[in-house]
Amino acid sequence: MGTPARTSILSNLSTTLAGVTTGNGYNTTVATVEKEAKTWAEVPPGLKPWIGYIPVAETLQYLPGDQIRVVLPIDLICHIVGQTQADRATKLSNLLDDLIAVLAVDTTRGAKAISTTVVSVDTDEGAPGAIGQGSMVLRVEVAYIRTCGQS
Repeated sequence: MGTPARTSILSNLSTTLAGVTTGNGYNTTVATVEKEAKTWAEVPPGLKPWIGYIPVAETLQYLPGDQIRVVLPIDLICHIVGQTQADRATKLSNLLDDLIAVLAVDTTRGAKAISTTVVSVDTDEGAPGAIGQGSMVLRVEVAYIRTCGQS
């Protein structure tokens, strides 16, 4: 048996997110990508912009021929730091644009998925009134096919 599709998809996602750098033509250079959820306060300033990703409850649709269509939702938790609310809001907007763009480069996650779609975004717009913090959460859905026996 090879590597399960789910494992390959999550590995591809991590590598893809780490590729968000100004050197690769994006507006942002992501400092850290981790497979875990953290609050803004749990991430040291030197590790921001920070992206944590966590898979959440998957849905399975059983199809003929022992196939299963899986939709894997993944939350991307993003934290930035900035001096003013306007600066933080701009950094969040730039990071959002960068993430939408980088996820669209290969929506098949290395030929393991059917599609990758950003389905929602929730941002604090740079946390007006807060000192230095800004966060957003993107919900990404990755659809893929597996069989009942193996993925």
